[in-house]
Amino acid sequence: MIEVNNLVKLFGERKVLHNLNFSVGTGRICGFLGPNGSGKSTTMDILAGLLGPSAGEVKICGFNVVTQSKEVKEQVGYLPDNPPLYKDMKVKDFVTYVAKIRGINSKIRKSEVDRVIEECDVSDVANRIIGNLSKGYRQRVALCSALVHRPNVLILDEPTEGLDPNQILHIRKLIKKLAKERTVILSSHILSEVQATCDEVIIINQGHIAAKTSIQNDSTKPSYYLYTFASKAENALHWFQQRNYVKSAKPMTQKLNSILVEFGNEFWADRNNESIANVTEQIVQQNFPLIGIEEKKEGLEELFFEVIRSQPGHHQVQILPSGELL
Repeated sequence: MIEVNNLVKLFGERKVLHNLNFSVGTGRICGFLGPNGSGKSTTMDILAGLLGPSAGEVKICGFNVVTQSKEVKEQVGYLPDNPPLYKDMKVKDFVTYVAKIRGINSKIRKSEVDRVIEECDVSDVANRIIGNLSKGYRQRVALCSALVHRPNVLILDEPTEGLDPNQILHIRKLIKKLAKERTVILSSHILSEVQATCDEVIIINQGHIAAKTSIQNDSTKPSYYLYTFASKAENALHWFQQRNYVKSAKPMTQKLNSILVEFGNEFWADRNNESIANVTEQIVQQNFPLIGIEEKKEGLEELFFEVIRSQPGHHQVQILPSGELL
């Protein structure tokens, strides 16, 4: 549904997108991640047909965003990070107004408005003034306006920004429901939210694609173990790297004196969970000052920082306690 080939964008002489290549299929939710200024919003504006590329080709449902822009806009529903809402209008009146702008035939307009209001779970506030609603409800009303024309592609820029945990959970469930028959691409600064919502992730940095990966939420996948020490962990890191049953061992720059260890498949095939206790005993025998062990899967946080650090001239990125990128 979304095909991007050698996409380049110039603002004057400054190149902000460098030959991007990616695709997203129907029924998939793709997370679009990157530090501020990485080119995320520029890319999404191009996908939505709001901004033209300088070079390369972008197709939405087979339509070219440059030569077939009208057809592209008919296929796309776009929710910007600050959605335009007429806050003095009632919910149903506003969605009806958007449906008129979208050119939906008057014979089916009412049924389409009723459908999307129900689909976005705002039926209970359909006759209320938008400005009197919570931000979570306003976000769902904005989704109504993006979906009323039955788009096949949904582009969401920071769809859960500023929402409380209950509102985030509701929007997440709604996005997953909407994605069953659509292609969804969303950007977010909250890594844990992307991990919980998306099927795949594209990480962009300085206008380049730094990584593309699927998200695995399979609990049967072999776990990683995070070992934390009371003081410098260089000796422990070297020890882990010398074990033939260790697939990888690397320091965690976001957690002092910690090492993330991935054990190889043969480790799990030949041993049971008691082997972790055996490894711990060996660590103690080496007099390494171990103070904690945590079983975990390597998530987006580790991947994000690994690919950002590997890029030449990367700038410092921090994660707030909320899990939000800064």
